[in-house]
Amino acid sequence: MSKEHKISILILAVGMVLLTGYWFMPRSTEAPQTEAKKVEERILLPRHKKTIYQNIPQVQEYLHDLKKLIAEGKSVLPLERSELDAKAQKVQSLLLKDKEFLSDTKEGNISMHNDMMRILPAIVSSLDAKTEAMCASSQCYQAEKYNFVTNTTTRAIVDVKNNKVLHIERYPNMQPDISLRLTHIAQSIALHAPEVKKELGFSPRKKDITMANVRGTMKESPCENTTHLCVAPTFTDHQKEEALWAVVDLTELKLAAAKWAGLGKTTTPACIGERSLQNRYIMKHFCQKDTILEKNGWKMSYRLTGSDGLEVRDVSFKGESVLHSAKIVDWHVSYQQKGGENLDTSTETYIEGRRVEFVHGEDGNYLFGYNDAMGCPLFSTSVVLVYNGPQIKPLKTKDGFMLTQDFRNPKWPMACNYRYENRFEFYDDGSFRVVGVNKGRGCGDHAIYRPVMRIDMAVDKEENFYSHDEDWRVWKKESASLVPETLTNQPYPYKIVSSQNTHKGYYIEPNHGQFGDNSRGDHATLFATKFKENEGDKDLLTLGSCCDLKNDGVESYIKEGETIEKSHIVLWYVPRIHNDARAGHEYCWADTVVGDDGNLHVQVWPCTVGPKFIPIKSQ
Repeated sequence: MSKEHKISILILAVGMVLLTGYWFMPRSTEAPQTEAKKVEERILLPRHKKTIYQNIPQVQEYLHDLKKLIAEGKSVLPLERSELDAKAQKVQSLLLKDKEFLSDTKEGNISMHNDMMRILPAIVSSLDAKTEAMCASSQCYQAEKYNFVTNTTTRAIVDVKNNKVLHIERYPNMQPDISLRLTHIAQSIALHAPEVKKELGFSPRKKDITMANVRGTMKESPCENTTHLCVAPTFTDHQKEEALWAVVDLTELKLAAAKWAGLGKTTTPACIGERSLQNRYIMKHFCQKDTILEKNGWKMSYRLTGSDGLEVRDVSFKGESVLHSAKIVDWHVSYQQKGGENLDTSTETYIEGRRVEFVHGEDGNYLFGYNDAMGCPLFSTSVVLVYNGPQIKPLKTKDGFMLTQDFRNPKWPMACNYRYENRFEFYDDGSFRVVGVNKGRGCGDHAIYRPVMRIDMAVDKEENFYSHDEDWRVWKKESASLVPETLTNQPYPYKIVSSQNTHKGYYIEPNHGQFGDNSRGDHATLFATKFKENEGDKDLLTLGSCCDLKNDGVESYIKEGETIEKSHIVLWYVPRIHNDARAGHEYCWADTVVGDDGNLHVQVWPCTVGPKFIPIKSQ
């Protein structure tokens, strides 16, 4: 045996002894009765020119391919063959010759930078009624490209069998999930950034990164308001209870900024077991087709969407229509700049030439976050993926049932991983409730979560929406309202009814913590808009800002003077939830603890939000 082999065996033996000693070392099962560690949050500014990133091999190759493409008079950088199956390659070839698909890629004779982002089997929630019918007898794919200049996403539906483009739709100021190639580029930029290496104290490797494909923004940077395509690879330090968020600007291919944030208390291990996710089964049975459910007088279809979670459609109760559609389209996640009152503002701070303004109070304290999308398990770069499949369970109150779906990051409940539950509760008296559940853990212990609920009622062809002040007042125009925090002599502050019959419809009961689920209330904003198919009837891309607490994203659908009286009305309900990691007060939180059997167990403190709809005729 060589000397090198003997040394290797010795090192391995010592390592095993140390690992065994660590594993069986006694640990206290009691959580310390102190508040989570206070971490000074620091914004890091790039100190180097972006040209340093052009020397990264992946970036060099990408820029070479892009420049070559533009020189040839083309404008859409195709996906690499390694990202595509045979049918997707056929779809890409067809679309790169399609005049309508390419119509927004040039300004005059000038080619604009476009990337193909995804090509995958069509998900039913991305299809309108016409294309769904056409795809039922064929095989369809959906493809997305992104225009870096106009900040526009284009989605196409293609009949692969007949080699035909069925439908093309553009989404201005919206961004798709990024390609695998761009994910690798974002990782490389974060790994090569001198500021990141200096802050971490070592040269990180790819295995040290999480969230590399999740879009992120930071106030006062070019990534704010999602005008650039940005993602936020994250490096976590569990010993220090900190995370370094590296905001990578893929529009300019550079590090835009970075920020340290606290993780809060944790005993989460470095790794957890793999989850049992039957991806192919879920895609086949719940993503690429609808499922019919009939129970207790209720009838509906449901589906898992590409980015809007679990959706119920065509819901009726005892033969009467109730809902066209209901779903949670996004979770906005904002993180607080803690200790705002102690900030030293004597020296101005700049990011990308813009001054960061530190403001005392809620808005000024929240500087950074994510827009989380929940989606199907395959052909998606979303990190909050479906876990197992939809479940039908009885309500705890025994007066109905729920349809629920669990979505998780693969490494939940480790820090910077998320878990959401979409739930629809159906009661035997014809009531129903749209519910969002956050089960932690996220990237910090001072966060605000805002689930964006889209509820398309089917009371009648023409509906009216009312709010109650001193009396019932009909909403004539598209508008928004802060949901009352306390109940008055009228327990239902809103109702939606048939314009022909005010006794046909539903009262809306916001959640104030009265539903027996330990909720601390919704603190919500409610929007009423006129139905438009391109405003969420199909899968929505990321909506609104993760961090601007004055912008829930639905505001862009409020058109001045747009009449909703006697029309098809869509309700948007956006709760606002503060998480809490204090011992004995946990909320929207998760942790791992050693149980009385000596094993690690996940402990969850969920936060549950959402309104209940009560039939008026039953009152």
